[in-house]
Amino acid sequence: MARARFFDDPVVAEALFDAIPDVVFFLKDETGRYVVVNRTLADRCAGGDKARLLGRRPEDVFPTALAASYAKQDESVLKTGRMVDGALELHLYPGGVTGWCLTTKLALRDEKGCITGVAGISRDLNAPGEKAGGYAELATVLEHMRVHFDETLRIEDLATMAGFSVYQFEQRVRRLFQMSPLQLLHKLRLDESTRLLRETEMTLGEIALQTGWCDQSAFTRNFTRYTGTSPGRFRMMTAKRVS
Repeated sequence: MARARFFDDPVVAEALFDAIPDVVFFLKDETGRYVVVNRTLADRCAGGDKARLLGRRPEDVFPTALAASYAKQDESVLKTGRMVDGALELHLYPGGVTGWCLTTKLALRDEKGCITGVAGISRDLNAPGEKAGGYAELATVLEHMRVHFDETLRIEDLATMAGFSVYQFEQRVRRLFQMSPLQLLHKLRLDESTRLLRETEMTLGEIALQTGWCDQSAFTRNFTRYTGTSPGRFRMMTAKRVS
């Protein structure tokens, strides 16, 4: 009975997620409007005022390109009921700072099983410190990935370098970073890609090759998949032009 009351009361979940500063939590209704948000989301998007977010949609809160990606994700959950599980996404923070998160969304249902809304969390991805449990045994291969992400890297080779089977390597990386080795590699490449888009006037083809993508098409496809916007549009939103 206590378990049922807990999940039936969104105020309880809101209060719990208010205490976690690196996690965004929200509930949306069947139209995609925010009905519950935690303090972190309010701090980042509404100057700390939760009331300013309630009743609004992503397009009222985020830049157009990112909002379209978030809204499309919501629409899919509302239409199909399928869960979004640990999607690697780009977030835009106050001041134009960008960062990465893992987003999970699931459908809310009434007693008849009809979908009535979306519940979601987006957890910031902060690289663990060197003292984090399990880091030492992966330190060498993680440093190799950080330095050589612009080269062709195979997960099988990275696992061998770490002295593990592919399964063991994937499990250890997931335990540390809450993402797969391939997601981590993509994150390293996209981190540098977003920096180059903001701070340089390099062409998209040049950025693609410098950050490990086989060509501009692969770069654009993966960048759009993870960020919800094309490299060109991202540059327009955030680029700091070199004089």
